[in-house]
Amino acid sequence: MASLDDVLQQEQAAQLPHFNLADVDTLVANLKELGQADFDRVCILIKINQREVFFHAGTQTTNENNLWIEKKSNVVDAFDHSSLFEKINYADDPQSFYRDGGLSPKDYAIVGGGFPIAVTNTGIIGSLIVSGLTDEEDHELAYQALLKLKSQLQ
Repeated sequence: MASLDDVLQQEQAAQLPHFNLADVDTLVANLKELGQADFDRVCILIKINQREVFFHAGTQTTNENNLWIEKKSNVVDAFDHSSLFEKINYADDPQSFYRDGGLSPKDYAIVGGGFPIAVTNTGIIGSLIVSGLTDEEDHELAYQALLKLKSQLQ
């Protein structure tokens, strides 16, 4: 598993020069290309400023994936870090994440797959959430898609 520093470096590396509605289709195309055969196995949510701007439910997904999407999204929205960051941060005592924050596991999940969308010199403006693979594969797909988008926006 990655370290906290590894994930923080990924979050920094994936910062975009800009991101708005005009960029969503390119991000989705990247997810399709990078996900290839797995694209039918995942649900994907893209949000800008808390607004859902894209949702994909693969043909091999169920409502359970939708529930995980929501939980991962809540973690990114509340903590401004990837859900994998929070998983690693609380690896020694996952229950303290819920207990200390007064949070419910019904609403929050500290598993990989939720990734903040950040814009350089602006901060976090949205999120990219993936559910359907292993949590680390969900995280990696989101990260790689954002890195590819960054190279296309430069």
